[in-house]
Amino acid sequence: MTQQQTLGHIDVPASGPAFWRAAWSRRHTVTFAVAAVAMFLMLTSARPATSFLDGALLGLAAAVGALTLATYVPPAGVRLREHLVGGSCGAVPAIVTLGAPVLLSQSANAIPPLLLLLTCYAFAAAKRITDHASC
Repeated sequence: MTQQQTLGHIDVPASGPAFWRAAWSRRHTVTFAVAAVAMFLMLTSARPATSFLDGALLGLAAAVGALTLATYVPPAGVRLREHLVGGSCGAVPAIVTLGAPVLLSQSANAIPPLLLLLTCYAFAAAKRITDHASC
């Protein structure tokens, strides 16, 4: 049996894609858009794009990182304290997302570090989407 959460007047799973389909709102979209621009600027300042592929991978990584950060915005009607449960497990995706540019700035100017960055961001986003409330 899965846990349910009341979101407004709709019962949805406590986490997972169904939760985010029901919970995603305009403020999540705005947060995503602002975070995507900020992430792209942060990533390109850590490692400037030297080719189209570099730019595309950095842009994709910025979008995935922004998606991860947007999941920290509580859905309408849910208090911040209720949404941000999970302690250190809930904080790890944000730490990975915001800390990765430091490591990227120290990496070689090649494609593999960008693929590793994208993989780390994908894992962080998957963690937040599939089970944002616990370890």
